[in-house]
Amino acid sequence: MTFIVAVAGKGGVGKTTISALIVQVLAERSRKVVLAIDADPNFNLGERLGVKVERTIGGLREDILKNAEDLPPGSKHEAVRYALELAKTEGNDFDLLTMGRSEGPGCYCYINNVLRTFIDEAIDRYPYAVIDNEAGMEHLSRRTTKRMDVLIVVSDATKVGLDTAARIFLLADEMELKVVRRILVVNRTPTPPSPKLREMAQGVGIEETLFFPEDEEVVDLAATGEPLSGLSDRSILLSMVREMSDRFR
Repeated sequence: MTFIVAVAGKGGVGKTTISALIVQVLAERSRKVVLAIDADPNFNLGERLGVKVERTIGGLREDILKNAEDLPPGSKHEAVRYALELAKTEGNDFDLLTMGRSEGPGCYCYINNVLRTFIDEAIDRYPYAVIDNEAGMEHLSRRTTKRMDVLIVVSDATKVGLDTAARIFLLADEMELKVVRRILVVNRTPTPPSPKLREMAQGVGIEETLFFPEDEEVVDLAATGEPLSGLSDRSILLSMVREMSDRFR
């Protein structure tokens, strides 16, 4: 059965960086291809992973809707399946699906239902799937996936960030998502974290809370637009993501 890791958090907290590192670590550990899904409309997971995204599911979905009347009867199902394959970007040890923008004014109900089925089928073909979500977890709310073995919510070391993290965990409960394990990651924290920061993080109500410090290697790669595969084994963040991922069971 596929092990599914979902990562969420508000913009600017390092959520996509951590998602990319989880993909990298799980691929190197399992020595198998990992499925990465970029479900954030402001998608940049591909950039962190070092691949160029040519097509998104959102864009291909628009094309299907525009040409729906020209499709032969009964062929829309296969058109969606073909679009999903076109939207896949292949890396050395991962496949990336980029969801892209939200729907326009047309009716997407049928296409979205078929997409859910095909994405679930795609997930089942991999040992691991890592989903980089937006703060509102729109795609998860539409049941793009069946469950989450781990839900990681990333915050920065601020009250605003931690309040947002608490709301995301609450949203998962309200959507009645099946979550086996929850982890709060407070990113870019001072070393050691201050007692006040620990107190604020405790207020989110998640028993498993991890504090990740700033990593200068990550900052340097981001500044030059280089992928995270360029991190050395001295990277603090890579080391901590490895340690966290080693406990995924």
